[in-house]
Amino acid sequence: MSRPDGGPRPHRALGGALLLAILVLALALRLKGVAWGLPYSFVNVDESTVVPKAFSAANGHPDPRFFFYPSLYFYLTGALYVLAAPVWWLLGHGNLLARTSFLVDPGPYFLLGRLLSVAMGTCSVYLLYRLGRDAFGRPAGLLAALFLTVAPLHVAYSHMAVTDVTAVAFSLVALVLLHRAAAGDGGSAGAPAVSGGSSGRDGGGRRLLVLGAVAAGLATSTKYNFGVLVLPATVAAVFACRDEAAARAAAGGGLVMTWLRLLAARVYAPMLLAFVAASPFVVLDAPRFLRDFRGQAAIMERGWLGFERVGNGFWYNVTPNLTGAIGVVLVALAVAGLAWALWRRSRLDLLAVPYVVVYYVYIGTWKELADRYLLLVVPLLALLAARLCADLVALVPPRRRIAVLPALTLVVAAAVALPLTDSIAYDRSLSGTDTRAVAKAWIEEHVPAGAVVAVESHAAPLVSLDEVAHYHVAGLSPVAYRVVRLELPAPDTPDRDRDLGRLRRREVEYVLVSSYVADRVLAAPEVYPSAADFYRRLDDETDLVREFRPGPGEPGPLLKLYRIR
Repeated sequence: MSRPDGGPRPHRALGGALLLAILVLALALRLKGVAWGLPYSFVNVDESTVVPKAFSAANGHPDPRFFFYPSLYFYLTGALYVLAAPVWWLLGHGNLLARTSFLVDPGPYFLLGRLLSVAMGTCSVYLLYRLGRDAFGRPAGLLAALFLTVAPLHVAYSHMAVTDVTAVAFSLVALVLLHRAAAGDGGSAGAPAVSGGSSGRDGGGRRLLVLGAVAAGLATSTKYNFGVLVLPATVAAVFACRDEAAARAAAGGGLVMTWLRLLAARVYAPMLLAFVAASPFVVLDAPRFLRDFRGQAAIMERGWLGFERVGNGFWYNVTPNLTGAIGVVLVALAVAGLAWALWRRSRLDLLAVPYVVVYYVYIGTWKELADRYLLLVVPLLALLAARLCADLVALVPPRRRIAVLPALTLVVAAAVALPLTDSIAYDRSLSGTDTRAVAKAWIEEHVPAGAVVAVESHAAPLVSLDEVAHYHVAGLSPVAYRVVRLELPAPDTPDRDRDLGRLRRREVEYVLVSSYVADRVLAAPEVYPSAADFYRRLDDETDLVREFRPGPGEPGPLLKLYRIR
């Protein structure tokens, strides 16, 4: 079924107004609470890894010496710091690129990274509309954009200075270009895959194919798992290059070798080169890259802190992960939309369905089942659900629509209202004072400066004596401590950090632990035996000085401060 993109001018004006309203809602949901917790990374602890790498890149050190993530997001955020530095100086705040500024007040750096995610998240909504409009018509594009606008997982990660939402935006750029390449640069919306076309008669489709492959490489250079974009890129190449391949084969070239050369030149090489160009030190610092990449793969394979008893990964990624990501009604619509796509088999169906299914099966084999890994498929699931709804309306005879439309409207309203409620609740949770900030203030008032304090991840951001000189340069005199960092425990590995005897030998006087770590360890003590024993010994052999417990509706973990006897 073919639905033209155009239509009467009043319809286009209404569509433009609806799109603008959706984008305003998307921006509002992603901006609300974006500065919460600053100058600390309470929203997502990974910000404390990403932002320092971006700051280092802004200061002329492009080698991140860290490859658990690729590097493009570091460079983009670092570029924001460079662009903002003159404005920062003109406003009288000093040198934004100075290390002292970064250590004394990292808040502006986190905020700029978060604002990049806000922008990319809002752009993702528009890009999904474009993809839906091109493939299935304006109504499907608008509804898909609305579904993504309210998706709680996408809203939440659009608040964070981490890589995920920016990678989603690049992937949608890639899919828009790849679909246009497959359609011959301007094929009709909803045109079936089996139709002919001029995709191979001119260079427009082939140029779009290369550009789509480049965008896919940039997405992969933002987050590794987006490398699965090679699947839709290959399918798009089959459409865009089939006439050229047939002509070359007819001229005497072997068909198999012709296709291999075309795919290498139009898809695989551009995608790989874009990936390497945006993360060059995967080649220039290859040994460290391989070590970190293998380490990341090991985490995916074995799981970590909270995923020891999740059971079947395929089901866990449905519930709680996917139902939490987009809502249970939209999950049902998306599953039905996948089945409908297998029946319809339009160009975008053939690009999207293998991409979604193969990726979902792949991550279902992991043991590290964080919901963030579903962000890759969330936009396409929203689009397939929206297309199903639009097709149902179009397929019902006009005389029967009066009976069908109310029921479908109620389903769509529920598919929007449930995730919207969760997204608003998330935004509202970004308020109040986090227990980690409360603990920091109390400790600075009651624990003597210079004391040796062991601190877990997800605990209070105490000032270390190693950093206090930078505060003095800025004219500040904070209460500082000899901070001993307790790294996150690894499964089935003796925990050298969480050893009371070792802490005593290091003259540690206080230990601050967080429920975000301790509860996960104690839920699987057989996987973290030494760490579990450490928490039990803290209760038995040390003095509990104070608990910092969140009240109803208050953010943050339960923190416990112990004094070693």
